[in-house]
Amino acid sequence: MEHGGHLLFWKTVNIIILFAILYWLLKKPVSKFLSDGIESVVSKFERAKKEKEEALKLLKEAEEKSEEVKAEAERILSYSKEVAEREKEQIIAEAKETASRIVKMADEEIEKEVYKAKEELKKFAAQKAVEIAEAKLKGSITPEVNKKLIESSLEKL
Repeated sequence: MEHGGHLLFWKTVNIIILFAILYWLLKKPVSKFLSDGIESVVSKFERAKKEKEEALKLLKEAEEKSEEVKAEAERILSYSKEVAEREKEQIIAEAKETASRIVKMADEEIEKEVYKAKEELKKFAAQKAVEIAEAKLKGSITPEVNKKLIESSLEKL
């Protein structure tokens, strides 16, 4: 066993020396590799965090702009309704005024026509009265009455 124990000892020493050399040779590259990997992950995380913050900021700005646009659209719609209502009221007022003028003109025209009709009726009635009076007078005037009328007219002259 001595030989087997001695061999084991040298194998163990060789392994320890190998690990020490590997440690000594690989410490910096492995440490740098791990450090770089960690830094890379941290850098990527920080970049992702900044991008997320930037995206949230842009989202907030977009939401604010969207609210502003909605508010502006509501203001425009409200203004349009007000303008339309004012125009509607103006059109109705103008239509009422026009209708009033038309009714007034029609009333005036009716009054003129009624006046004309009354005047024509008076003329007609006067003419008929004269005709009736002439007819009655022709029948009631005798030559003696006629002579008296002529004499009385001449005396007045």
